[in-house]
Amino acid sequence: MGSSERARRALHRPGTALVGVVLVLLVVGVSADLTAGQGAAAGPVAATGNHAHQDGSTARTVAVARADAVCPDPTVDAHTETRLSLAAPGAPATAGAGKDAAGPGHARLTGLHGADTPLDLVAPSSGSVLATPDTGPVVARGTGASAPGLGAGLLTLSGVPAMRGLSGTPCAAPGTDFWFVGSGAVVGQRGRVYLTNPEPAPAVVDVTLYGPDGAIDAPAGRGIAVAAGAQEVTLLDALAPGITVFAVHVHVRSGRISAAVRDQQVAGLTPKGADWLPPAAPPARHQLVPGVLSGTGERRLQVVAPGESDAIVKVRLVAESGTFAPAGLDVIEVPAGTVKDVDLAPFGTGDAFAVDLDSDVPVTAGVLDRVTAAGNQVEDVAYAAAGFPLHPATPGVVPEARVGPGVASTLLLAAPAGAAHVRLSVLPPATGTPRELTVPAGSQLPIDLATLGATGSFAVLVRPLAGSGPLYAVREVSQSDPAGPLVTSEPVLPGRYTVRVPRVLADLSTGLRAPG
Repeated sequence: MGSSERARRALHRPGTALVGVVLVLLVVGVSADLTAGQGAAAGPVAATGNHAHQDGSTARTVAVARADAVCPDPTVDAHTETRLSLAAPGAPATAGAGKDAAGPGHARLTGLHGADTPLDLVAPSSGSVLATPDTGPVVARGTGASAPGLGAGLLTLSGVPAMRGLSGTPCAAPGTDFWFVGSGAVVGQRGRVYLTNPEPAPAVVDVTLYGPDGAIDAPAGRGIAVAAGAQEVTLLDALAPGITVFAVHVHVRSGRISAAVRDQQVAGLTPKGADWLPPAAPPARHQLVPGVLSGTGERRLQVVAPGESDAIVKVRLVAESGTFAPAGLDVIEVPAGTVKDVDLAPFGTGDAFAVDLDSDVPVTAGVLDRVTAAGNQVEDVAYAAAGFPLHPATPGVVPEARVGPGVASTLLLAAPAGAAHVRLSVLPPATGTPRELTVPAGSQLPIDLATLGATGSFAVLVRPLAGSGPLYAVREVSQSDPAGPLVTSEPVLPGRYTVRVPRVLADLSTGLRAPG
C-alpha cells in the first residue's frame, strides 16, 4: 500500500479529521499570538494606518487598549513623603487610532497585590495621591481610551539622613531588557536594584554588572527568581563590593518585569543625596544624555562599552548657546567591558546642558549631578541617562510638575539633530495656556513650567509637531531648604500609543502530512 493511500485511510478514521483540524487551528493560533506579542514588545509605532505584507495582507495599527507601569518603592515614614502621579493624555488627534480604543476606559493606581489607591481617571486627565506606609509597589494601569500614552511617576521628599533629598523616577513599563549607569558600592554609598513582577507568571532575571576595571563576576546576580506579583530587591554592595561606579544590565530570561535602581549617599552623618537612576537607552553608536543640571558641583560623565572592542567616543556638549567640544575631552577612550568616568563640570559654565556621544562601537551612558551650595556640606544628587527621543506620533507626558513658593519645575528640551517644534499642554483638571516653541538644532532650552499658567501640581503633555526633529525632554524639580539643596530630574519617555494587529491567515500546509 502506498504512503498516500495509508494517509487517506488514516484521515478517514473516526476522530482523525477532527484532530487534524484542531492541530491546524493550534498552529495558526500560536503563530498569531507570537506575532502580536512581537509587535507589542517593539514599543511605540511611528505611524498609524495599514501596513502591507509580501502576501498582500495588511496589518492594522490601532490604539493601545491596555498599558501598565510599575512604581517600585513609594517610601513613607515619619520624615518621608512620596506622591504618586498618573497622567492619561489619550490618543493624539493626529494618531488616527483613537476611535479604535475600547470604550472610555480608566486609568488607576493599584497595589502590586491588588489594593486600589483612591485615584481613577478618564482620559484626558491627570491626578496624584500621597502614598501611605503600607502602599508598597504600585502598578499604574490604563484601559481603553485611557491606555494610549499612559504615564506615571513617583516623587519622594525625605529628611532621613540615609536618604535625604528629593528623588523621582518614571514608573517603568514591564519589559525584558533594561540598562542603568551610575551608583556604586563603596563606604557611604549604597545602590539597590528593584525587580518587580506585575505579571501572572513568574520571571527569571540576570543582573550583569560592569565597573571601571571591566565586567564583574557576580554569580548572585544570575538566575534571580521573581514570583508572580512579587518584588525582589538586590543590594549592589552584596553583588560586588568596592566598586566606585556601575553599569547595570537587567536581562529577563523568562517572563517580564519592571526594573529600577536607587542610589543613596552619605559621608559619616552628613547626607550626600539620594535619587533613582533613570533608564538608559540600550548600547548604540550614537547617544544623547539630556538634562544635565545647572549649578555648581561635579558633573560626572559615565560611559560603558559592554562589547568586546574598545570604544573611541567623540564628546560634544549641547547647551542653550549651541554645541561645542570640551577642550581636552573632545575624544575619550573606553576600554572594552569597562565604565569610563570623567568630570564635565569645568566645561559646563554652570548652565544646564546635554551630552552628545558618537562612538565607533555601541555604548550607553549616564551623568551624575552632584549639587552643592556655598558653605554647606549637605548635598543632593540627580542622575541623567542616554535618552529616548520623542516624535510626533509618540509624545511624552510629565506626570507631575510642581510650581509655587519654594519649589520650581523646569523642562529641559534638547534637539541634537534638526530643529524641534513642540507644543506643551497642561492636562485637565488643571488649566493653562498651551505653548508652542522651537528648539534650534544643536541646542538645549530650559522652560519654566510655571509659564504654562497652571499653579500647584499638574501634568504636561510634550508633543513634537509635524516636521519636528528628534526631541529629548527632562523634567527637573528643585525645592528650597535651609539644610541644603533639594533637586531631582526625570526623563520624559515616549508614550506607547499604538500597536500593530496583524491579519491572520490560515496555512493549511501546517496540517497533517502523509507519512513518508
